[in-house]
Amino acid sequence: MKRIGIFADVSNLYYCIGKHYGGKKLDYKKYYDFIVELGEIKLATAYGAQIGNESANFIYCLKQIGFTPKYKCPKSYNNDKELKRKADWDVGIAIDIVNTVDRLDIIVLGSADGDLCPVVEWAQLKGVKVIILACGISRDLKNLVSEYIEIPETMLEDEHASNKTAG
Repeated sequence: MKRIGIFADVSNLYYCIGKHYGGKKLDYKKYYDFIVELGEIKLATAYGAQIGNESANFIYCLKQIGFTPKYKCPKSYNNDKELKRKADWDVGIAIDIVNTVDRLDIIVLGSADGDLCPVVEWAQLKGVKVIILACGISRDLKNLVSEYIEIPETMLEDEHASNKTAG
């Protein structure tokens, strides 16, 4: 059975899915269950941002599904028009991939960010298959991997149910 590592950038998925699907959110349970069909999930990490305790319930739900949440406080900056916040996890995701690549057969990357191309290319050179499972995937990532999947509407939260696994 293939050993799988999931590296999901919650902020990137939230932004890209919201933009593509008009504000809808990913159901992380459906996302996880889809990946389980590919093999044995050895690790699943969800990277995100949190101010105070605002994401506590969502983080709890991620843990219940099987994710290890890694959250940090976003950095604030002013772009002359408004206050912006950003918690960039690209380097953190890359380091985690480097530290675990020898124990995995497949990496599922939950990010559309082309900035991750160097670590994706490196992992593939190590013999690990990389699948991008995201929304609005950059052309650079699409050209680099043999398999990418744009998140379908079936992985989004059910509008008629109260679902705390969506984010």
